[in-house]
Amino acid sequence: MNKLKYYLFLSFALFYFTSCEDEDTHGLTAVATAEQEVSVGEMVALSAAASIDLNGDGFSSQWSFDAVPEGSNATINNPTSATASFTPDTEGDYHVRLTISNDFGQSSDGIVITAISPGTIELSGSYSDDLHLINHIADPTLPDYIVTGEVTISGRLTIDPGVRIAVMSGNRIRITTNGILEANGTQEEPITFLGSTELPGHWRGILLESNNLENQITHVSIMHAGSSNISSGRPRTGLHVESGRLNISHSSFTNIDGYGLSVRSTNSRIPMNSNHFENNNLGAIFMSTGQIRDIDEDTDFNNSDIFLDGSTLNLNTDHTWGAALNGRYRFTGNVDIHDNINIEEGAVFVADNDVRIYFRSDAMVKAAGTSMNPIIFKGSLEQAGSWRGIMYDNSSLEGFMEHVHFAHAGHSNLASGYMKTALGLGSNARLTLRNVHFSDIDGYGLYVRHDNVGVTMENSHFGQGITQAAVHLRVQQIAGLDTETDFGGNHVEVQGSNLSNTENVIWPRLNNGAFLFNGNSDISGQINIQPGAVLEFDNDARLRIVNDGVIIANGTASENIIFTRKSGSASHWRGLSIESSRLENNMDYVEISYGGNSNLISGLGQTNLGLGNNARLTLTNSIISNSLGYGIDVRSSAQLTESGNTFSNNANSDINYQ
Repeated sequence: MNKLKYYLFLSFALFYFTSCEDEDTHGLTAVATAEQEVSVGEMVALSAAASIDLNGDGFSSQWSFDAVPEGSNATINNPTSATASFTPDTEGDYHVRLTISNDFGQSSDGIVITAISPGTIELSGSYSDDLHLINHIADPTLPDYIVTGEVTISGRLTIDPGVRIAVMSGNRIRITTNGILEANGTQEEPITFLGSTELPGHWRGILLESNNLENQITHVSIMHAGSSNISSGRPRTGLHVESGRLNISHSSFTNIDGYGLSVRSTNSRIPMNSNHFENNNLGAIFMSTGQIRDIDEDTDFNNSDIFLDGSTLNLNTDHTWGAALNGRYRFTGNVDIHDNINIEEGAVFVADNDVRIYFRSDAMVKAAGTSMNPIIFKGSLEQAGSWRGIMYDNSSLEGFMEHVHFAHAGHSNLASGYMKTALGLGSNARLTLRNVHFSDIDGYGLYVRHDNVGVTMENSHFGQGITQAAVHLRVQQIAGLDTETDFGGNHVEVQGSNLSNTENVIWPRLNNGAFLFNGNSDISGQINIQPGAVLEFDNDARLRIVNDGVIIANGTASENIIFTRKSGSASHWRGLSIESSRLENNMDYVEISYGGNSNLISGLGQTNLGLGNNARLTLTNSIISNSLGYGIDVRSSAQLTESGNTFSNNANSDINYQ
């Protein structure tokens, strides 16, 4: 060892042993980062790199506070690493201690970091490390931070209660896919994002691209955003969630030149709790149907709309669509739904021009409104024909709509093979309608096209402004109608169709309505027609009881059952043909009129009522009138038992026995 090295070693050893006194350092000397003065909110980097290990055994590091200013909640990040950090959150002295140790000894060093009030801190550029924003200015009207250029966060952004962030014109805050947003204010100390000039549309907004489950904002106020689209193809908005997730609680979106909040992608999530939207120029929210389930009953929309894009909902999960407080859901494009939907009382849905809502075969609906809080589907333009309507294909017996109102539908044909209607049922669909109301429809209220559809209607109502019939269906669905539904003076239009021999059904008396058969129908099953029922028939339409079919039409003296031509029409229908030999065929207190437009069937001429080969019928107390041919035409092998009947104004004989 040369003399210089020897004297240096002696000098260091003297310093070491006199400074450590009682510490068993075993060649360790802790040397912490130099003492310094920083601004409140400015991150302090701590390093043990200058520490000495004479024996080369290696050591571990431990950082801690000996003391912090009163009221400080500062914590050391990575306290067991050779490099650590902390952010002073209030003015004063922070006494920091570094302790290094190994199996043979330890050493410590203490430093003081002094934090002073910095005024407003500028933010701009990219932040790949964690960023912690603290409330360092006591005056709540002054911003703690000002965003002078676009800010991009790829780490965790933590914002403390009371922080106020002003953003200069046109700038945006972006949380990337690797970032996390954690902004938790309190009711007393909310977090505020606002424009450096407090006018709507001053800054651009917040873009969240992260799907991290820890993303959350609580007691956060966002205002004055919307200077331009938040990103390419995305709207002007205060906060945009791009295929991500964000928990939003007790926060407000106000005075934004655009939407308060926007969301892209059906599978994004924005669970909400007690938020507030007000005075946003385009609307409260723009989102997909996948986010409706995230809307809570306590978020106040202040009479603004929640806009829904045209999309497909197919997340393989059940959804609950609740009522929006002082708000309504607005469909801006066609929606295809493949998931089960539960709709709660009071929910209001409006649809834009020609929009259709399609519940596919795998999408069951349970829409449970109440008399005080019905569920409403209507046009955003409140006039008949504003939107297209709802198509429903699901075959589950559990699907129902109760206390649901339909209005303003019928812009165009609902689907291929369907006419204009508010509600259409597809092949194999099953649906129960209870207390459902239809009004102002440019077309039909309900449209059924297929034999295999099951519909039950209870105590419903068809109001004014329905330009076609209340209901279009086939003979298979007639039995699903009840006597309490008010058809509002409209027809139930029956498409020409056949009833199989396995069916035994009741055809009800319609309340304030009549059946209108627009084509030929064959009945091979049994129909029992209730007193007071009115069956009208379009030009040349015919009803046949064939094979083993049975007709029981027993009216009363005060409630006749009526078979006649379409009301208001001068054209006759073809007539009623009985071709069944069943002895149960019976008609009492029936009126049959204005038939005979053409020969009823082969072997029977123009007539109101015809009995084919081997047919059987008992007819009593009935009125047969105004036929263009016979009142009744009876084949020689048929058997008519009649008494107490009245005939008038039949062009040929009242009864023709061949």
